[in-house]
Amino acid sequence: MGYIISIANQKGGVAKTTTAIHLSIALSQKNHKTLLIDLDPQRNSTGVLLKKMDFPADKTIYSAFQKQPIQGDMIYQTEYDNLFIIPSTIKIVEIENLLAGMVDGFFRLSGSINDISREFDFIIMDCPPSLSILTVNALVAATDILIPLQISKFSIDGLNGLLDVINTVQKRYNPKLKILGGVFTFYDERTTIARAMIKKIPDKIHILKTKIPKSVSVEEAFMLKSDLFSYAPRNKVTLAYKNLSSEVINELE
Repeated sequence: MGYIISIANQKGGVAKTTTAIHLSIALSQKNHKTLLIDLDPQRNSTGVLLKKMDFPADKTIYSAFQKQPIQGDMIYQTEYDNLFIIPSTIKIVEIENLLAGMVDGFFRLSGSINDISREFDFIIMDCPPSLSILTVNALVAATDILIPLQISKFSIDGLNGLLDVINTVQKRYNPKLKILGGVFTFYDERTTIARAMIKKIPDKIHILKTKIPKSVSVEEAFMLKSDLFSYAPRNKVTLAYKNLSSEVINELE
């Protein structure tokens, strides 16, 4: 079985989806067969990598939460040779009510992923910006979690809640889940808050050395339903995600 990495943070706007997309591409370009699972009802990973967002619900990750096995027609090839994606759907917002009170509610995704995990070197899960049942399912299914962190007070304050959920999942549902680490995003070392926060966070979790800088090219690429590897291959953010993929591989080994 390969590595199953959840990209999670309940705080929105921390480059969670940006990290999921570009880490997946970078890993695939290192000849690792990679699957990105879009669990976010905003469907931005789906839109960037497949150039559209609307797919039949039974051909998306929605089916996995209804005890349907992941079929080949749910896995879509992207423009990158080694990168595949299971798209999301707006209907995934129904999962919270669908699984409420279900005995196996936290294990639906894990059961489905187990059937395909041996086919991929990496499975990356783009979680929604909340501590919903979707995120908990992702943590129960994962081998590791990577936490994007923006240098801001609210982002850092929210980390404690996420760590509490991770601790609960480790104790009750998935004792093998490991925190791969945090990765700073929108990073600008010139600011006072960046220098202050970078000293505080290691007390809570391991922080990866790679830092993802700010760049307007990210939004430009997304506006065109493109990614940085295609739109701006030499951009500083693109190069940072290449470095992050190498660091992730080293951390896991």
